[in-house]
Amino acid sequence: MTVQQCKYVLEIAKTGSFSEAAKQLFVAQSSLSISVKQLESELDIKIFERSSNGVYLTEDGSEFVRYASHIVDCEDFILKRYKNDKATSKLRIATQHYDFIADIFGTFLKETEAERYKFSIKEIETYNVITEVETGNSDIGVIAIKDGDFDAMKRYLGKRGVSFTKLFTVSPHVFFRRGHPLENCAALSFFELQPFPYVSYEQGEHNSSYFTEEIFDSSNVTKHIEISDRATLMNLLLTTDSYTVGTGIMPSALNDGDIVSIPLQSEERYVIGYILNEARKLSDMTEKFIKKLEISVEEIRPKEGE
Repeated sequence: MTVQQCKYVLEIAKTGSFSEAAKQLFVAQSSLSISVKQLESELDIKIFERSSNGVYLTEDGSEFVRYASHIVDCEDFILKRYKNDKATSKLRIATQHYDFIADIFGTFLKETEAERYKFSIKEIETYNVITEVETGNSDIGVIAIKDGDFDAMKRYLGKRGVSFTKLFTVSPHVFFRRGHPLENCAALSFFELQPFPYVSYEQGEHNSSYFTEEIFDSSNVTKHIEISDRATLMNLLLTTDSYTVGTGIMPSALNDGDIVSIPLQSEERYVIGYILNEARKLSDMTEKFIKKLEISVEEIRPKEGE
């Protein structure tokens, strides 16, 4: 059975005539008849019955037409998906929940000159960022690794065929609303944060220290809120005395200056970088995004002591 034979049957069923179907398909009627007979023989069914008024579908023929329609639709979809998609530039990004990546992506989008493109950006849990890149569902991932876990995490990534390229290292900062009771502190200790609710991103079942996005031991926290998206985080920070711990990079205009960051007293550091599938060749668009990423982080990353 071929897709072409399916198309023949559908056209005959539509026109109710072998001769009319042959005209519409631009094939000889004899060729059409032979092809349908071969199909009926192969499937061991009779698709059409002839009458003085033309042809009509048998019970088996009616059932076959439903399947044939699906096959032809699938072929049309595949042809459109891949033949027309060759000129479409693609970029799929997976990242932890970073405001600055969304900003860089927005700037990258404005500067893109491609006439046709299909881009995606996912903010997801650390483990899923790695999995997205490992499986090829995303072209590039952006993650932060705590420097204390760096060697172990590099080994873990290597076993999964994923490379890590460092962009920069940065000290942890505390984020909370302007007007927070601790706003005027030059730096903050874990002890000073104890009375306030701590907000962190949930990591699902993969919640080991390797995958947490915050440099913070939540085991001693008495008020802890886990969330899954940046919008919820922003709402909580803006409307309560809660806080979170992050990279200190906050370029977005989304918060209108209502969120402040203050250095956290900690020996830990974030090593921020991008991950790639070692077995895949980089697309032109992925290479362009990496260049944009490398240039942009130099402009926005906080300098030590800030």
